Amino acid sequence: MPYTLTQLVVYFFTYAVIGWLWETVYCSIKDHHYDYRGFLFGPYCPVYGFAVTTILVFTYRVRDNILLLFLVGIIVATLFEYFASLFLEKVFHMKLWDYSHLWGNIQGRIAPIISLGWGFGVVLLVKFVQPLVQKMINWEEAKIHGFLALIVVLVMGTDFICTIISVERFHTTTQMWDQRINQFIRQLPDKLEHDHKQVHAAVVAHLNDIEPERKLSWNQRRLLKSFPQMKFNDSDKFNKIKEHLINKNN
Repeated sequence: MPYTLTQLVVYFFTYAVIGWLWETVYCSIKDHHYDYRGFLFGPYCPVYGFAVTTILVFTYRVRDNILLLFLVGIIVATLFEYFASLFLEKVFHMKLWDYSHLWGNIQGRIAPIISLGWGFGVVLLVKFVQPLVQKMINWEEAKIHGFLALIVVLVMGTDFICTIISVERFHTTTQMWDQRINQFIRQLPDKLEHDHKQVHAAVVAHLNDIEPERKLSWNQRRLLKSFPQMKFNDSDKFNKIKEHLINKNN
């Protein structure tokens, strides 16, 4: 192993924070409003931390060969992105990104153009960003002997547990919405049964009446706003009205 355990933990945290900063700035500019990015409560995106740490380990032996670094980076990053998407869908019943509109995509989880971007990103990361981060981590280990790694584990571990609880409640809330919407639709006149546009319009117009007792929390509204492509794979009705809920709560 080219890195110590404490180094890997601090790498994970550092790149999770860098990823959060990048996504927050980029998406805020793109969407013309502030986006608090990240799946967890804190200012970090674990997917970047895990991805970059995995890439650093698997590209260590080829870091001096630009072509191999590029190719290995594509393979490792693409596999990571695919299985991260699969994990989110199977464990949390949700999708945070969807590449279905891109050429050559596989189940909307990965796409060639995105993988190419990962390849170039890995080269820039290993050649230019990592040396600077390595200097900071060497200084930290010399001064406080890896104590930062312990703090990271405690803080992010607690955050992860709280997020799991929040997302599970979110999932339950989306199912409540589906139940209430289905009840509302059953009360509509029979002539509207096959007119999906009118049914959807009626549901949107009566959101206040349909809304279940369990309200969306701040974090759940944040996730909806920050990840507009997010879908729950067993709450189809909620997926169709979530955009209106975002606007309703703004």
